Amino acid sequence: MSEFRSFVKTLQHRVSPEDVKWEYSVPDIPVSHLTNKAGLIKCVSMISSIYQQQITLRFAAAPSNRVIRNDVLDRFILLSFADFKLQWPALIASEASTPATGRENGDWITRMLVSGLTINGVTYNFFGHSNSQLKSRSCFLYAASKEEISIKVEAMGDFSKLKSVGKKAKRIGLLFSSADIALDLPPDRCQDIDDVATKQYIFTDGCGLISIQLAQHLAQKRNIVFRNRRYLPSVYQIRYRGYKGVLTLDPTLRGQIQVQFRASMRKFKDSPDYSLAVVDYSKPYAFGSLNDEIVVLLHTLGISQETLLAKQTRHLTFLQDAQKGNFQAAFAFLCYIDRTDVAEQLLLDGLDSVHVTLKSLVKQEYDRMVNKRNEQRCRISIPKSRLLFGVCDPTAKDGFTGRLKEGECFIRITKDGDGRPHTIINTEVLVTRNPCLHPGDLQKFRAVDVPEFSHLVDCIVFTTQGKRPSADLMSGGDLDGDKFFVSWDSDIIPRTIAEPAQYPGGKELITHTNF
Repeated sequence: MSEFRSFVKTLQHRVSPEDVKWEYSVPDIPVSHLTNKAGLIKCVSMISSIYQQQITLRFAAAPSNRVIRNDVLDRFILLSFADFKLQWPALIASEASTPATGRENGDWITRMLVSGLTINGVTYNFFGHSNSQLKSRSCFLYAASKEEISIKVEAMGDFSKLKSVGKKAKRIGLLFSSADIALDLPPDRCQDIDDVATKQYIFTDGCGLISIQLAQHLAQKRNIVFRNRRYLPSVYQIRYRGYKGVLTLDPTLRGQIQVQFRASMRKFKDSPDYSLAVVDYSKPYAFGSLNDEIVVLLHTLGISQETLLAKQTRHLTFLQDAQKGNFQAAFAFLCYIDRTDVAEQLLLDGLDSVHVTLKSLVKQEYDRMVNKRNEQRCRISIPKSRLLFGVCDPTAKDGFTGRLKEGECFIRITKDGDGRPHTIINTEVLVTRNPCLHPGDLQKFRAVDVPEFSHLVDCIVFTTQGKRPSADLMSGGDLDGDKFFVSWDSDIIPRTIAEPAQYPGGKELITHTNF
């Protein structure tokens, strides 16, 4: 099947801002039943530079989501506008093309999405996109009429009560989120429970509960292994029917009910798909790092330039040690960049088995710091830190307000030395999330020990008490999958912190029926 992956066809050699239709004939396109069998999907990309504008067709591994799962792959096209900037063709061959305006660029993309794309007589119309695809400027097209696609979308769930176009697109986008389908979960194994909330805030926003038994079953299905041993994540980021958020281990859940969803997790109703999809899960050794924004805010809050430069120097030495083959540094580096697959190979087969890959990955890390233009250039690893899923106090239900008090948190991590769980106790920790643009987005909490939470490892547990949710203090975050930078390194914990900014949520438009 490798010949399918190497297939590349230029559909259009020149792109003009005046294009109004996109119809192509590709007689040598691979046979659909073979590409379906190989799990490949058609990908159409816009390639743009000052010297050439092309539209190309290739095949790639189909992303896993709940929409694609139930259909044949040859009916889909993954359309990408990443880095596409429309150009007016040069009048003279020796001259460079002229960039189109933002409006011309948007009009061109709109025309393509409205008219659809035709290959070998089959027209593919706009189908949908996940929320992350919206940021990366890509979407799915589907081989059907617009009317048929509309019916297909409405059959996926009840979106009739969503009046805002943006919100409806966001909710439909949950179905297109990249996630591994783990298992089918009957609705009678699930239960809806109330949120812990005030008039202004929801303290448990996006955070549900899962039984140990079902969590173990998910871990086996996903074959989650660390240090050559089965690892049970404490947190799963999931999509199920119209629910979105995270599920936290709850040892008290036994018997018929295996999952408890908070009311805030339900984004739409009546989805007929019972598949439980796992987007991500908590992992050990997820070391945190300082980026451009955090460095600026730390300096604003009184952390000296000398301290920050010392951290950067240590980080560069850390990269050098990893590149030279220092075992401990190599393992920490691979975990830091979320290449736990290579880290696992390092532990099992030794340094020689990953030597070439390791050098390449370290070089890529240098490139990220030096060559980035519009993204974060500063990446300083902090050993005494982790990047953790935030979850709510699991005992906050059935009318109980929870164990943690305002300003407290619970943190239990897997140590990178012996691989055993370790609880951070009686220590001030710095917590923030990205993006963080206001000094108040950096907050301090007191890490305390709660023996009842000892099963929750590699996550940060926030209180459900206080005037405002802990997650909301930091850039208006919630608990439906947000990850938080958590550090107990006293060198970078400011003595004083700023007041958190206000992040009021958006409101639905008021109509006459609301009165």
